[in-house]
Formats: sequence, C-alpha cells, structure tokens
Amino acid sequence: MNELTHEQIKTVYRSAIDPNARDSEGMDWWEAVGAEVRAVISAPTAKEASMVIAWWHHDWSTVADTPFKAAQRIRSSARKLAD
Repeated sequence: MNELTHEQIKTVYRSAIDPNARDSEGMDWWEAVGAEVRAVISAPTAKEASMVIAWWHHDWSTVADTPFKAAQRIRSSARKLAD
C-alpha cells in the first residue's frame, strides 16, 4: 500500500484531513504530504503513525482533532483505495 500514486495521495489526504486541499498547493507541498501519508500508512500501529504527523499540532488544536484520529482516518482511507 506504500506505492500510492500522486493522485491517490491527494484522494487519501482530502478524504482524511482536508477536503479543501487544492492542486494549487504546489508539487513540493504535495510531495511533502505524500511522504508523510506514506509514513503514516506504513507505520506498524496507529499510535506510531500519529507520531509522524504530531507536528501538525496547531492544525489539530484549531479543529479539536488529534494526530491519532487523523492517522486512523488516513490509514482507513488508504485501505479503502486498496480494496
């Protein structure tokens, strides 16, 4: 599942984190997001996956979310693509 395409990364991110994320964010931004999404997906547990994205703490606090919940959504969204 670590072999998601660029478009699949966008789908997972938009489904799990931000439905308003735009292509205009730029390739560098999407590549960074892709690296983190892949790391979240490949982490052995959701807890370890949450550590990958914990640095987004400001974003979590503004929407009453947590890295753990977000990691679970990312992993779930990616699994749906694989089905």
